[in-house]
Amino acid sequence: MRYINTLIFLLVFSWTANAAELRGFLLTHDNFELTGYFNIIRYAPSGNLITFTNDFGDVYSIHPMLVKGFGFSKNGLNYRFISRFHEGQWFFLRLEQDGRALRLFSLPDGSDQWVDDTMLRFFTDPPPTYWFEYGQQQLLGIPRFGFKRVVRAFMEENAPSLAGKIGKRGFRYKNIHEIVAAYNEMRRRKRRRL
Repeated sequence: MRYINTLIFLLVFSWTANAAELRGFLLTHDNFELTGYFNIIRYAPSGNLITFTNDFGDVYSIHPMLVKGFGFSKNGLNYRFISRFHEGQWFFLRLEQDGRALRLFSLPDGSDQWVDDTMLRFFTDPPPTYWFEYGQQQLLGIPRFGFKRVVRAFMEENAPSLAGKIGKRGFRYKNIHEIVAAYNEMRRRKRRRL
């Protein structure tokens, strides 16, 4: 019996120690912030969901449709996630790069300790890792295969000179952050001239 009590104590202590690192908030649809501890992102056939413990110790599984997003800080870095519906599935997408004309988001994966993406591997058509958000919260998934075609088509109208560079050295999939920064800078300069 003493062994079981010790084991339970250690499990509870390790859970609370781990949760304390991920103190954060949920942002509701009416813009209220609920504080607590973020635990984990899990994938399901309908997208993904999070487990969140409020300040009273109540544990909730939160579907992206129920909140605008959530955030937390870890090791001095801020992590912000938004909830978005795309092609029949709800996702929490992580804000990678903010911009006025174009924002870059990524789908959380198992490289972070707070993400359980084992179910994602069973998707027959897995969602793209990166996403552009433009206009009125419109999303465009950026696939790894077909990257050049999709991004060129997206940028053709508003940034034709940048669209012509997509696929060349320095403008490939691995340079997606630099491409988004260049697009936002080009759009900023264009707006200033008008």
